[in-house]
Amino acid sequence: MDFNKLINKNGIYLYEDNNFNTITIKLNFFAGTSNRDSAIVDLLSYYIMSCNKNFKNDDEINKKQQELYSLEMYFSSKFYSKEKIFSLYTNMISPNVINDDYYESAFNFINKMLKEPDFTNEKMLEVVKRNLISDINMQLKDNEIYSSNMYCQKVLYDENREYDYSTDINFIANLINSITLEELKKQYEYIINNFHSGLVFGNINEKQFNNFVENISLKQSQKEIIFNRSIRTKKENINIERESEQSYIYVIYDIDHLTYPELLILKKIMNSSLGLCYQTLREKYGLVYNSYSCIMHELKKLYIYGEIDKEKKDKFLYAANEIINKLKDKKILEKLITQAKKELEVEEINLSENQYKMINSINDYIIKLHEGKNRTEIYDEIHKITSEELIKSTKTLKRKNIFMVRGNKNE
Repeated sequence: MDFNKLINKNGIYLYEDNNFNTITIKLNFFAGTSNRDSAIVDLLSYYIMSCNKNFKNDDEINKKQQELYSLEMYFSSKFYSKEKIFSLYTNMISPNVINDDYYESAFNFINKMLKEPDFTNEKMLEVVKRNLISDINMQLKDNEIYSSNMYCQKVLYDENREYDYSTDINFIANLINSITLEELKKQYEYIINNFHSGLVFGNINEKQFNNFVENISLKQSQKEIIFNRSIRTKKENINIERESEQSYIYVIYDIDHLTYPELLILKKIMNSSLGLCYQTLREKYGLVYNSYSCIMHELKKLYIYGEIDKEKKDKFLYAANEIINKLKDKKILEKLITQAKKELEVEEINLSENQYKMINSINDYIIKLHEGKNRTEIYDEIHKITSEELIKSTKTLKRKNIFMVRGNKNE
């Protein structure tokens, strides 16, 4: 991917790629820090797609999207740091494939949906509250999502994220139900005045891009995303019970001394089909239904995860320790590094065929998720990594604690 192609105007970047017949737009905004802010932002993501001053109801909005050749649009939010990031995502047919009339209509629709929400519809507010609560409740019924929330809640506790990682649906519902239209409007005004960055990707030329930037008219905030690396991991081991036949275990390590390129190659070493997690935990010991290693770069944490039988915890810990020890064996590591570099090289070749992966990669670069290095620079560094360098870094891995959601049903 040629990052030199990026053109920046007022914090919105253009990546022109005529291999696709679509245009994808992603706009990122700052969105507040508190639990209440976060709940309001989640509700706003639902509400803003249902109430707009230019349309009578959400049916009219949906109809307009269909008229625009099924133009796709949604709003979402995500944590990168203490402050949540609110994003607009839209995907549409390229005007170069259809005609200029479509181009003007599509861009005007995007601008209206972003700039002219209607904060007067109490009836719709109650509908979207119910929908949001229902969706969260459905997610929490999934044992893996529940376990992930409990891991963040019990191990990486942050009072600013209590709402996002809660498993208490009553707490969540009460918070969402207490939000008013006035609060939604106030939060929206904060967001629209705190634009961070954007990306326009696909079959669009620079003139059309400039037209969009002028039409959308967003003033870039002077704030920067400050990545949160200050959350302390609780040291004690934690076990909780869940109505489930399976158990879920997280073995957590500090990774303070590994660079981002080292973490990327380590992730591949751990997680590929020939990687240490699958080969050790499943093939060698037959301990897991599902297993992987997750790198939490922003928080400087790594964990080895497994879905296991509740009686196999000690064996899993033994195997996890074996995985970490293999990272210190030069002969084993040299073979794994060579294989990982080959697989990463194939991924880079395939990246140009997947627009969504390209979009995510460019967006990560734009928000400086990886210290502002682009994918090309990162992968140049990856190819220079030697077994000696990686061993030196992985020797600093320290097991911090163990977290387990223990299923209390019989298999």
